[in-house]
Amino acid sequence: MTSSVWDHPHLATIFVRMGQFGMTASVQEHCVLALYRVYKHIQYLVLNKFFIMLLIYKRYLAKSILPSLIIITFVITGVVWITQILKLLYLIDKGIALKHFLYLIILIIPSLLFIILPFVTVLAVIYTYHRLNEERQLITLRNAGLSNAKLATPALLIAIIVTLSSYYIAAQLMPSAFIKLKSDLSFIKNNYASNIISEKTFSQISKLVTIYVDRKLPDGSLQGIILFDNRERGVKPAILFANSGYFQIVDNNPLLQLEQGIRQAYDKQGNLTRLAFDSLVLELKYNSLISTEKDVYNRDINEYYIDELLSPDARLSESRRIKLRVEGHQRLIWPLYNLIFTFVGLAVFLKYPYNKKSQFKQLLTTALIILIIAFYHFTIQNIASRDFNFIYISYINCLISILGGIFLYTW
Repeated sequence: MTSSVWDHPHLATIFVRMGQFGMTASVQEHCVLALYRVYKHIQYLVLNKFFIMLLIYKRYLAKSILPSLIIITFVITGVVWITQILKLLYLIDKGIALKHFLYLIILIIPSLLFIILPFVTVLAVIYTYHRLNEERQLITLRNAGLSNAKLATPALLIAIIVTLSSYYIAAQLMPSAFIKLKSDLSFIKNNYASNIISEKTFSQISKLVTIYVDRKLPDGSLQGIILFDNRERGVKPAILFANSGYFQIVDNNPLLQLEQGIRQAYDKQGNLTRLAFDSLVLELKYNSLISTEKDVYNRDINEYYIDELLSPDARLSESRRIKLRVEGHQRLIWPLYNLIFTFVGLAVFLKYPYNKKSQFKQLLTTALIILIIAFYHFTIQNIASRDFNFIYISYINCLISILGGIFLYTW
């Protein structure tokens, strides 16, 4: 008989008792081996059932969280999205096709998701666990021997997936979508430039070019034009007056043809110069408000990739470089809060025993802790934009939050 059988004290006792009833050693050995096999089979079934139970509860909690996460993400993103869409509604009035407008507003979504995902994730998780608490399901799982840390495991696994998705948004999707957004807006402005201009109103047709038009004729031509051109660095803007003019597109570049006018400008020595012209063509693409060119001075911060943010161009001013580097660290730190908010939020929420009278306090405390962590993060980011050394405190804020969560789970 194997030593593993004899190692079990109860089977060894049964073997001795069988001998007292006059059973032969061979019969005793066969009986004990049969009992041992039954014992091991039962042990396997019990352990297997336990592990299956663990898998079932994790799967059940994860399936409970996912619908809430999807719905809350859709709702909150939609609300914030609408506020951004309102800024582009003027394009519809200017004649842009509806399909082009829909494509433009879709490109806004990645930058919105990057900011709101940590709040959406923790909100979905706390909502789900609060509902399970009210249905007494968490109490049942606790009575089965599951600790708060084990109860939080499915939510943390989902938070890790959201964190990785957020890193992809920060590193690739957000800058590429914003660049595409600016490129498409540039195309629209180039092709709908005449529509964007209103009568008797100063209209910005590019970042450094502003135009005033007295009248717009049905054929698209303009009359009574005043144009301010500030594209030449280091000098005051040039002012152009023209009796008439019209836009034309050449190789997808907008050109403004001015007729019968005067151009006034200061040279680099500060002398006023005047130029009368019968016809003058201005190219408006350079330094346009929505430009696809990688102009180091005019790029929006959302156009930069993380490596460009962490190592900004040396030609930029010191203050601009600091802001870019801070934004680079923001892209690295903020996705972590998908996990940190969930980790700390559940640690606080699960610490309170379920009680209908105190559930509001439970939710309020959880929300306040999350808001305090977020407040410190954004405050530190704001200070770091002026003094870069403060950016390292952002990492300390993450570490303290994680340690606080671990303390609540183990205490």
